[in-house]
Amino acid sequence: MSYQGIIENGQIKLPPDAVLPEGAKVVVEVEYREEAPIAPFAQELLKLSRPRDWPSDMALNHDHYLHGLPKR
Repeated sequence: MSYQGIIENGQIKLPPDAVLPEGAKVVVEVEYREEAPIAPFAQELLKLSRPRDWPSDMALNHDHYLHGLPKR
């Protein structure tokens, strides 16, 4: 059997016709309908982001590109 409910004040509220035996094991699957809002500081960081024309191995060889060390 399957029921749909909502969260009210931190508790799961099921429809009135949902009768579950005491001690029944249940599985809760959460459906997100909205994305969480982005924090204001993160919105400001996103304004600063832009595509970079960096080599594809920049993460691996950053010491080479920044300091002239041999590539790995």
